[in-house]
Amino acid sequence: MKHHLLPLLLSLPLTAALVAQEQGAAAVPNPKTPAHEVLATFVGTWRVETKMAAMPGVPGMEQASETTGTERAELICNGLWLKVTGEGVCNGKDSQGIWLLGYDPVAKTYQCVAVSNLDSAPCCMEASYDAATKTWDFHGDTPMGPFRSVFVQEGDRATETCYAKGQDGKEQEFMRSVRTRVKAPLPTATTVPASAKVGADATLPAPLAALHAGIGSWQADFRMEMPGAPPMTSKCREVVAAVCDGKWLWSDFTGEMMGAPFEGHALTGYDEKIGKVVSIWIDSMNGALMRTDGSYDATTQTFALRGTCYDEQGKRVPVESTATSTKKDARSFRMVFGTGEGAHVMTIDYRRAGK
Repeated sequence: MKHHLLPLLLSLPLTAALVAQEQGAAAVPNPKTPAHEVLATFVGTWRVETKMAAMPGVPGMEQASETTGTERAELICNGLWLKVTGEGVCNGKDSQGIWLLGYDPVAKTYQCVAVSNLDSAPCCMEASYDAATKTWDFHGDTPMGPFRSVFVQEGDRATETCYAKGQDGKEQEFMRSVRTRVKAPLPTATTVPASAKVGADATLPAPLAALHAGIGSWQADFRMEMPGAPPMTSKCREVVAAVCDGKWLWSDFTGEMMGAPFEGHALTGYDEKIGKVVSIWIDSMNGALMRTDGSYDATTQTFALRGTCYDEQGKRVPVESTATSTKKDARSFRMVFGTGEGAHVMTIDYRRAGK
C-alpha cells in the first residue's frame, strides 16, 4: 500500500532564528510586515457573480457564460497568508477552488497561487497593491496562458477584471467578477472526508493516487540538523485532506518550534501540464512560499522533488527532498537545504495517528 508523502519546508530563515536563540535571543523573529495587514480586508464570506466572454480555441470557454459562487476568506499562518476557498458552477460543472495570497518580504511582492478542480495545473502569480486606490494588479501564468487582472475593493464590494491574449495575440478582457461580502453561513468546504478517499484510485494518475493513500491524521517526529548548532527536535501533527474534487491535497501541519506554536500548510498535487508532482508550502515562520516539483517512483514508492528557498542573506539556494514509505502506516521524509558543508538537513518520521 502506498502512503501520502508530503514535502515539508520550514525554510532557512528558521536557521537564523535557531542561531539567534543559541546566542540568547529572547523571542522568535516575527516575519510579519506592514504589507501583510491589507490581507485582513478580504476576510469574510463573499458572493461572487462572474461574466465570461467567449474565448474561441480555449476548451470549455468557446461560448460566453455567467456563473454565481461563494468564497470564504480567512487568515492563516498567524496572518502571513490569506486562504480563499470557493465553490460554484462554471459552464454547467461544479467548481471548487483554493487560492492563497501572501507577501514575500525578500522579493517585495505579493504572491498568489490558485488551484481548482477544473484546471490541470496551478496558477502562479505575482501582485502589487496600491493603497491610495485600493487596487490590486495580478499577473502570471495560468493553464490558459499569460493572465492579468485588476482587482478593486471598496469596503464590502470588489470588482475584478481579467485579461488574456486572444487568438490574434492581443490582450483582451475575458472575465469580470463582482464580489459582495455577505452575512451568511460559511460555504461548504472543498475538503473530502478522509474516509472517502483513503487508498489508491485506479482512475487517478499514479503520483496523485499515491498522494491520496495518505489522507488522514499523522504523528510526526521532526529533526533539524545544521552546522554549528545542536539538532532541534519536535513532535508535530499533520492532517491531510483532499480538496478541489480530489485533484489536490491540503495539509495542516501543527506543532511547536523553539517554544512557540507553529503552523504550516502544503498544497500538493499532480501538474498534468508538465507531468510532475507539485507542492506549495507556506508557514507561520516565513513570509515566502516554497514551490518544489519532481517525480514519483512507483517501484520504490518514493517522491523526489527539487526547488529553491531563501537563505539567511535572502539569496536563493537549492533544496532537494525525498519521501518514502517505510512500512504500512509509516513514512519518512528528508530535505537538504543548500549544498556542501553548510547544508542543513531536515528529517521527519511519520506514523499514522492511532497506529
